[in-house]
Amino acid sequence: MAETPKSPVQPQVRRVSVQQRLTALEAEQVLLRQELASLQGELRLPGLYLTVEAGNTSALVPARLVREVVRLVALDPLPGAPAHVAGTFIYRGSPAVVVDLARMLGVKRVPDLDSHLVVVETGRTVALLVDRVRDLVETPVLLDGTPGGEEALPWDGTGLMAGLCRTPEGLRPLLRTSAVLTGMEGL
Repeated sequence: MAETPKSPVQPQVRRVSVQQRLTALEAEQVLLRQELASLQGELRLPGLYLTVEAGNTSALVPARLVREVVRLVALDPLPGAPAHVAGTFIYRGSPAVVVDLARMLGVKRVPDLDSHLVVVETGRTVALLVDRVRDLVETPVLLDGTPGGEEALPWDGTGLMAGLCRTPEGLRPLLRTSAVLTGMEGL
């Protein structure tokens, strides 16, 4: 594992470096889990996972990363931001960037008034705009690929999916939270 540089570096450059290393580690973690699953047959992910819906599909977010779920509030536009950035709002005294997961999936829509913001721990205050929060899932089973040759999930080509899990409600992609930050380095 690479060490964090000790010399003073611009926070922006260091943030990008840390995000790149985190992305690489998450990719390696996915590969290692797949390898482990092939050796053991079934791998259960430890902990709780929040089920969220966005763009007519659902995904799992590790509950350990969730600070709070709040109702959608008025958002201030963020000029020059990528299309998936819905805007900003003040969360507990600090500015928070809002990422619209449905937009990242290619779904263009105006969020309903009953939409939610899932504030996640990413090193900076980021909220995921989702259509709704469903429930908590405990220790879902990580799968190796899509069983039964089912058609691809909307999350497959987005880079948002860290893996596919089997839950009591069906198959759910596991959200790769570092992918949410893509393109937001200068914000």
